[in-house]
This record gives sequence, C-alpha cells and structure tokens, in this order.
Amino acid sequence: MAAGMLIYRMGAFGDTLLLAFLFKCLREHFPGVRLTLAANPAYAAPLLDAGLIHQILDGGAPPFHLLYDDQPSENDALSRIVQGYDSCVFYTADRSGELGKRLNLLKLERCLIHPPFPPALESIHICEWMTRPWPRLSAPARGNMKLTPSRNSLDESDKLLNKYDMHSSRFFVVHPGGGAERKWPPPKMLVETGQKLRRATGHQPVVAEGPADSAPSEKFQRLWGGPLPVLRKTPPAILGALLSKSSAYIGGDSGVSHLASLYAPCATVLYGPHSNMRVWRPIGSHTRCVSWETA
Repeated sequence: MAAGMLIYRMGAFGDTLLLAFLFKCLREHFPGVRLTLAANPAYAAPLLDAGLIHQILDGGAPPFHLLYDDQPSENDALSRIVQGYDSCVFYTADRSGELGKRLNLLKLERCLIHPPFPPALESIHICEWMTRPWPRLSAPARGNMKLTPSRNSLDESDKLLNKYDMHSSRFFVVHPGGGAERKWPPPKMLVETGQKLRRATGHQPVVAEGPADSAPSEKFQRLWGGPLPVLRKTPPAILGALLSKSSAYIGGDSGVSHLASLYAPCATVLYGPHSNMRVWRPIGSHTRCVSWETA
C-alpha cells in the first residue's frame, strides 16, 4: 500500500477542482495514503483546505520545468522529488517522450503518464477519465461530492460577511463571468434567475468577480438596477467557505461554478453552445446544469 503518492496535473481552476473525485476515490481505496498534488497552488488550495490532499507543490515552478528536458538526469532536482514517492501519476501529453525517458532512466515501475484529456471522440466525463490509471477506481462520476471548509477559512469568510454587513445564509452568490467570454451566461437570463430567487427567498445577491470579470460584473449590476456587494480577488479556499454559508449560487461554465458545486448548498450552472456538459459538468451534489439555449 502506497505511503506517498504524487499527482501532477497542471490546468485551469475547474480542471484542478475536478480532481476532488479522484482524491476521494484514492483515499477510500488506499487508507492512510499521503497525497501530494503538483498543480497551480491557488487552484489546488480548496482541496488542501478541505483535507482531500496533504501537500501542494507548485507544478508550474522549478524543478517541474525539467519534465520535458531532452537529456534527463537521474540525479537532478526533479528526479529526486519523484524518487521520494512510492508512486507517481503525471497527467500530461508528453508528446516528445522526454518524461517517459526520465521515468525509464529511473527504473520506477510505479510511475506512469496519462493524457490529461480524453480523446475527442470518447464522450466520457473527465473525472472518469482521470481514474483510468487505476482500474479498481474506475466508476461513474456521480454528482454527490461536497467539501467542508477548514475552520480558518470559515473564520476568514465571516470577516468578509461582516465587512459587507451580510448575514450567513441570507445571501446568494452570482458569478457573471468566467475564463472565456463565449461561456459567459447571458446577463438578462442571469438577472431573471437571480430575481426569481430573491422573490422566493428574500435573500440578496452578492457578486463574485475574478480578475477578468469586471465587464460582465458591471453589466449584470447595471441590468439588476444598482450596485451590489462584490467579492474581488477572494482566495479560492475562502471563497469556498463563503459559498458554503450562502443559500445558493448562480453562474456559467467557470472554475467558480465548479467551486460552488462543491461548497454551496445548491448551485445552478448555465451552459451555452461552447460548453460540453457531458464531459465537464460539475460533480457537486445539489447542482443543476441548465442549457441557456433551451431554458
């Protein structure tokens, strides 16, 4: 039974959060395993905060730049890291084969390379694809995941609530933007959905705004009829804790929506023609995915 396992997976915020399913399966099948994730540290922070993993390494920093060194050494910094684990899985394309050469050089039988994305013609959810290296883990990715924030993140989220004079569970979160403009939900539909929720619950909206979300955030507030509390540059782990205190979440195909699916009591995710719900749908419980073309 492995005492230490390294998983390497660089990708966007949502890609990283969808690893939650894999780590849940690994912890169930390998009790006591120590899990290290090499990824974007900010994106991986909620997984660490919720206790799914034990350590984060910055997958975008040295020595991981040596992954594709065409003359790998068995004594360099990356090789020493790899040799410190009982098993390693690298979710990367390795098109030129340099990483494979390194693992062969080290003669490590429990290290393998797996493509980060399924073939275009294979319509399989990404979480199921990620379990392929472990045949015993392969199982349908069901929408039953829920993460619990740490006490520290909950305390930090309380400070934000106090700053905006909001009461726990008396607000819902709206995310008007996302990583790609073509995936932003139509502002009018977002406003209509939010207003229905406000009329039904009496709760007020709070806008989650990322670094590239200022334009859709401003348009949403303009259509809503006035300025709203805006959460800007909120660290993902603290935003997850705040979402756990909300009554609901509404957003489009974005990393924040994947975070909300894992933390918010209920989440509505609006998908457009440029999103593949079958492959990339969120895995949290009480999450509803709606096509804005048919809604």
